[in-house]
Amino acid sequence: MPRLLNLGCGNAFHPDWVNVDVVPRPPHVFGYNLRRGVPFADALFDAVYHSHVLEHFSRKGAAFFLRECLRALVPGGVLRVAVPDLEGAARAYLKALDEACHDAPGAGERHEWMTVELLDQLTRHGSGGEMLEFWQRRPVPAREFVLSRVGGEARPVLDAPAVPPQAPAAEPTAEAVGAFRLSGECHLWMYDRYSLGRLLLEAGFEAVRPVTAWESDIPDFAGYGLDVEPGGGVRKPDSLFIEARRPDTPFTKSPRVVSFCMQHGGGAGSAALRLHQGLQAVDAASFLYVVSSSAPVPPGVAVIPATGAARLSHNEQTGELVHNAWPDYWAETRTRLAAYPGRPQHYEIFSDCRTRTDIAAIPGVAAAHILQLHWIPGTVDITRELAFLQGRPIVWTLHDMNPITGGCHYAEGCRGFERYCGRCPQLGSSEEKDYSREQWALKKAAYRTLDITVVCPSRWLAGEVRRSSLLGKAAVHVIPNAVPTDVFRPLNRSAIRKALGIGEKDFVVLFGSDSLETRRKGFHELLAALELLRAAGNSGEILLLTFGGGGQLAPASLPFRCLHLGPLRTPGEVALAYNAASCLVLPSLEDNLPNVALEALACGLPLAAFATGGIVDMVDAAVGRLAPTGDTAALAAAVAELHGLPAPEMQQMRLRCRQTALARFTLLHQGRAYKTLYEDVLRARGLQV
Repeated sequence: MPRLLNLGCGNAFHPDWVNVDVVPRPPHVFGYNLRRGVPFADALFDAVYHSHVLEHFSRKGAAFFLRECLRALVPGGVLRVAVPDLEGAARAYLKALDEACHDAPGAGERHEWMTVELLDQLTRHGSGGEMLEFWQRRPVPAREFVLSRVGGEARPVLDAPAVPPQAPAAEPTAEAVGAFRLSGECHLWMYDRYSLGRLLLEAGFEAVRPVTAWESDIPDFAGYGLDVEPGGGVRKPDSLFIEARRPDTPFTKSPRVVSFCMQHGGGAGSAALRLHQGLQAVDAASFLYVVSSSAPVPPGVAVIPATGAARLSHNEQTGELVHNAWPDYWAETRTRLAAYPGRPQHYEIFSDCRTRTDIAAIPGVAAAHILQLHWIPGTVDITRELAFLQGRPIVWTLHDMNPITGGCHYAEGCRGFERYCGRCPQLGSSEEKDYSREQWALKKAAYRTLDITVVCPSRWLAGEVRRSSLLGKAAVHVIPNAVPTDVFRPLNRSAIRKALGIGEKDFVVLFGSDSLETRRKGFHELLAALELLRAAGNSGEILLLTFGGGGQLAPASLPFRCLHLGPLRTPGEVALAYNAASCLVLPSLEDNLPNVALEALACGLPLAAFATGGIVDMVDAAVGRLAPTGDTAALAAAVAELHGLPAPEMQQMRLRCRQTALARFTLLHQGRAYKTLYEDVLRARGLQV
């Protein structure tokens, strides 16, 4: 049976199609904001259709949307597009104008309608606009002519009782007009057969041709009732219909990978995105689903589409698109944690393994050769989706310890995960069968029936997994995370320092974290080390440069110079911070393979760090200095040693940092390693791509 996709379906959908609109209508319509792309994997559908959707995009947005349609089609697949026909409307307007100028009967009303049809949806400032006002007149001017233009969908409004006269509404504010213009109701462009044909060719389609409502290269298309009504009439008579094909070029055989992570930013999210991009770079078919996304959306990334009672919320100002499962998840988790008032404040998040998403319902996920999991709290409920997941090869990249614990993300000295959780110190609990034991038991019951291959970015985390009671028997591989070396690279340090007001002779110590309050990131240990340097009289040229949120850093209260950049929103901004620094200090008390270390190396920035977790997999004497974990005096000595290096030696160390990143941590290195692992996993199970 052909796989068929109907985008922006409105009320015109068919159960044999995968239908998508802004709001889900179970069981046949998924909810998604199509301005963020098509939320399905590559080469999944034999035909893609959308009617009176493209004109709601800007010209740039329309080009992006058509490329997304191309991506979703199989080679040789058919795209069918219906849009309001600018040429037809212009010709009808000119005809009505000519007739009105010659006083033909009814021509004035037809001319008025054609003016409304051409302009109103491009220019309106409120819902319904001049078009709705025209339809609500009694009697309706040029009624049959209007129906011949817009079709029977307007009939319920035209046949409705007269609307009582309303007092004139107040003029909308500029903010209200702007919000309405972005709501999706307005037309942002118009097309004729020439301009739409060129746009399709530029998007990569071929065999572009205008068609009628009744003809299509999609088998039995008229029978679905999307463009043709049951009586044989055209649903939207003012339409231009065009079909095109994706070029029939064969794909390279490669595992089809569908990945899941909570987001595509932050620590784990950035690592997940980089793996996705690395897989794309080695021609693997990769798609990444998240529950929270920020703009711009990287190619091949989408929020899990809404099904059933689920909804997606879009913040126009921040560009965030969020599945409601995510805020609901955290609200429910906070409620559970409220039962433990003695929970120490300095601990990080504690995550439940249950959530309300439904990955089994996403078209294309069942066709994946590999399900690649990342940081999935609030994203994938393994316990509820057990029947769907059983028998499917799962590769799970662990970005922290949460998959092997009863809820914490770093054990911070507790070894309960080696046997079973309970009496959880991070809950402040003395109960054997507490929240952590419940979560541990749910995971234990689920994991034993699943085919899970574990990947750890660091040797340290791999060792913890092998000692765990939950995944200790799983196959465990070590593949480091990657860094985009085209973004994180050496830049003009002098110019960056000048822009930030930093002196050329300053020895700039950099510290960065999503939250300065995260205890295990060791910010307090860094301050203690710098205080030791100050006491020894070594801090005159030292400047502490920090970035991150979640803390109230008061530079004036510190006994040494400090410049706080606040939260940095883009990778490019973070790269500038690395290039302003003389060394990165990484005083983590517990960590996996932190992105900041990889990014610093790629920018040619030496490190002074605690020999913690996966940090020892990246840092040696060639690229920095290591100190025993928690030893602030040794950390101070490491910073002082880097500070004291002659300029030529420091320059050589910078070169070695960059060379290390290029030799070990590129997206291509990681993509190839994972692709090989996927092929080995499938081969061992007798599965073929």
